[in-house]
Amino acid sequence: MKYELQPQSAVLDDNGLTISAGWAIIYSVDAKGEFLQTTYQYLPIGVGLPAHAYLEAPKNVKDNQAIIHNGQQWTYPKDFRGTTIYSIETGAEVTMQEVGEIPDGYTTLKPTSEFDSWDGKKWQLDVSKQHQYEVNQASAKKIQLITEATAQISYLQDAVESEIASEQETQLLAEWKKYRVLVNRIDIEQAPNIDWPKQPK
Repeated sequence: MKYELQPQSAVLDDNGLTISAGWAIIYSVDAKGEFLQTTYQYLPIGVGLPAHAYLEAPKNVKDNQAIIHNGQQWTYPKDFRGTTIYSIETGAEVTMQEVGEIPDGYTTLKPTSEFDSWDGKKWQLDVSKQHQYEVNQASAKKIQLITEATAQISYLQDAVESEIASEQETQLLAEWKKYRVLVNRIDIEQAPNIDWPKQPK
């Protein structure tokens, strides 16, 4: 022909080597087989395709799918990379890093509180779990308050026994002892509905 209006297309044999030089549309993948890009390359006679490249075109996919070549053909697995998922055991949050379905033991549903438990379909508030947390908090507070009261009582008791306590210190000693008794009587199982006694001033 006098004019070549279309670029000459490369022809490859069964061994993947070019037997007729020309241009080819090449679909490249990364080391894991995931599609990277489409390029237009010139192939001289006797050469093959670049590494990790194919002549067969993949199809278009939805946003939640990946394009992967498994060495034999294109595959289109689910792709939730970047999606936040939650452990149904602990509620811990992680981000999907790999191509594929959401792994067993995880859900995209976010717990509404740290006391939620998974019922198989959704998160439910675990009342006993929440109560135990509140009891533990109350227990820690009770121990702290008793420790503070004991320190005050020890100091004031020393002053009284040394007969150098002021009238105010003597009165404070009685108030702190009463306070410590009231704190000791607190039933932490009633948490969070606890009326904590006020410390003496």
